[in-house]
Amino acid sequence: MTGWQIVWGARRAGDGVDWVYPKGPPPKADAVLALWGVVPGQGNVSDNITLAHQAVQIAKDCDADRVLHCSSSAVYGPAREASEITALAPINAYGVAKIEMEQSLFQGVPPLPDKPISCAMRLSNVVGADSLFRAIQSGQPVTLDGFDIGQSPIRSYATPTVVWLAVNSLLSVDTMPDIVNVATSNPVAMHELLEAAECPFVWRPAQETALAEVSMSLARLRRLTGQNLVVPPKDMIAEWRKLTEAAE
Repeated sequence: MTGWQIVWGARRAGDGVDWVYPKGPPPKADAVLALWGVVPGQGNVSDNITLAHQAVQIAKDCDADRVLHCSSSAVYGPAREASEITALAPINAYGVAKIEMEQSLFQGVPPLPDKPISCAMRLSNVVGADSLFRAIQSGQPVTLDGFDIGQSPIRSYATPTVVWLAVNSLLSVDTMPDIVNVATSNPVAMHELLEAAECPFVWRPAQETALAEVSMSLARLRRLTGQNLVVPPKDMIAEWRKLTEAAE
């Protein structure tokens, strides 16, 4: 991020939510970016509450004024164009845990101190980090649900570039919102991503429980960043491949 010096830290392996400072005492910082979290199948999702409060404590130790927490679009459930004020209707324990995490930050008893100030970033599916991209990497044809409208499932996606743009904007703006959706402005049909990746796929009739669209409104993030945040599927795939190659 332009103009920011990043100091990385992590939890100690096997110690739950314990935090380890990389060298000596807590470093001084202006902000804390809490990228950690417990996802389904990798621990107790209720630990997300503890992690959020641990991030606030780290910020206090480092004299940081701001904390950015990673929440999730899972809090909305099967919503279309959900905004930050849309009623929450999660369909799984992970979504419920993220709601409880947010409530513990902003409606906690006792309330958290005025500083540091927290913002919960409700992240959509991140390009390269969801089940569709794991399927692409398998090298096997992907099976897609097909709906009567002749469309595959439509989802909001975030690229790493858009995530970092959101972070940079939140750290730079005078007053942070409590909540902000983070994704590209354009929800994407999954078959469009597969076509851009030149990955073969086959159709199957969508089951009654399948969701044709799960998407978020990005009006608030567009105002914060001053950008339209539209990323075509081919550019999403290109960014994913570039980052994958850089990590190898």
